[in-house]
Amino acid sequence: IVLIVALSALGLFWNRYLNKNSLLEKYETPKEQEVYLLGTFHKDHFNKWLNYSMEDILNVAKNVQPDVVFIEAREEYFKAYGVMDGPIDMAVVYSYCLDNDIPVEMIDWWVVDNSFKSNTTNDKRDDMIFANIANKLETINADKKILVVCGSGHFYKQAERFLNNGFEEKEIKNKAAFFDSQNMEFEYPFNIEHVWEQRAYFYAYTYPEIVGQDETLDSDIKAEFTEGNHDAFYNQQLKDCELFSNNKLYK
Repeated sequence: IVLIVALSALGLFWNRYLNKNSLLEKYETPKEQEVYLLGTFHKDHFNKWLNYSMEDILNVAKNVQPDVVFIEAREEYFKAYGVMDGPIDMAVVYSYCLDNDIPVEMIDWWVVDNSFKSNTTNDKRDDMIFANIANKLETINADKKILVVCGSGHFYKQAERFLNNGFEEKEIKNKAAFFDSQNMEFEYPFNIEHVWEQRAYFYAYTYPEIVGQDETLDSDIKAEFTEGNHDAFYNQQLKDCELFSNNKLYK
């Protein structure tokens, strides 16, 4: 009985949080825009056992055929440094959009302050992400289709905020079809290596300088960014380019 209960609980957990079909939803905004919300796993897409690859993400982008794509990256650093500062799956989506002339909007928000904790999120961040989404939707015509791509942790938080702000959930009759490659041979976007190298350089060298020059920050917070072997970090990040150049989906 205990084993059955445990397996049932594991199945429910997998279906809700790890099944890619559970991470795609469709909404109609109060402005009657069509919005698809896709949750992702960032670097964990390179884990074959999760059955949710970078190819699956790109298939959704292809099959949704969005007019605009929103990604989990910070707009201010793109404007200031021309860098896509989001996770690796966002770099792949961004590069796909570059290759296919699809406009991209960046919706993430986070800051380094004296309460900063790495690899965490909070309600304020998701409030700001939703505010960015809502503000950008105001500038887009009603007949447009938008794909919002964010980490799975933000997916549920944004779905909640969508419903609380007048978005109407719409049925997707065959979600699995959106992840289908339609028998096309997989290739990473042409621009991905350049986009990822820019991002690696930014976090290895540029961002530590920005944080180090902030006189409001405690030394311990600064040290998280300014200390360590920056060259090693940069070179480690660039190893992912081997996957890109060889069109490999898994490490």
